[in-house]
Amino acid sequence: MRSKFAIAGHPIHPMLVALPIGLYIWALVSDVVYLARDRDALWYDISFWTSIAAIATALLAALPGFGDYFTMAVRSDARGTATTHMVLNLASTSLFIIAVLLMRDRGALDGSRWTIVLLLQLLAVGLLSVSGWLGGEMVFKHHLAVVPDDEESAGAEWSRHAAPP
Repeated sequence: MRSKFAIAGHPIHPMLVALPIGLYIWALVSDVVYLARDRDALWYDISFWTSIAAIATALLAALPGFGDYFTMAVRSDARGTATTHMVLNLASTSLFIIAVLLMRDRGALDGSRWTIVLLLQLLAVGLLSVSGWLGGEMVFKHHLAVVPDDEESAGAEWSRHAAPP
């Protein structure tokens, strides 16, 4: 079933998600390097600013994702998977927002606050991994946002996903 949020037939949401995923992972890696490098504040700052960039790009990627959710996914046989995917992404972003709030003004350079930041980021990346798996399930198993080969295939996909919400 085609996405209504597409450029030249290519869905926008999958185009945008790579950036926040990479940034979330890099923020976590930066915290590990911070610890491995005797708490070098440069790596703390890298993690902090990378986290902010990850949150901003995740919110940007969420816009067409919400569009796909409300115009396509909730009317499909993948609505439960789509809802879980959305909730996990929102939870992951929320955990990173909390981590950034703890880190601001270098408030988590040492001690239990830094440990909480690391645990929040670990949990967020774990949730993001599950969410990514579910995103793949929606595309590869349920054929959401896939461009059908011809009108007959498009009609068959539409019939398959025309389940009442």
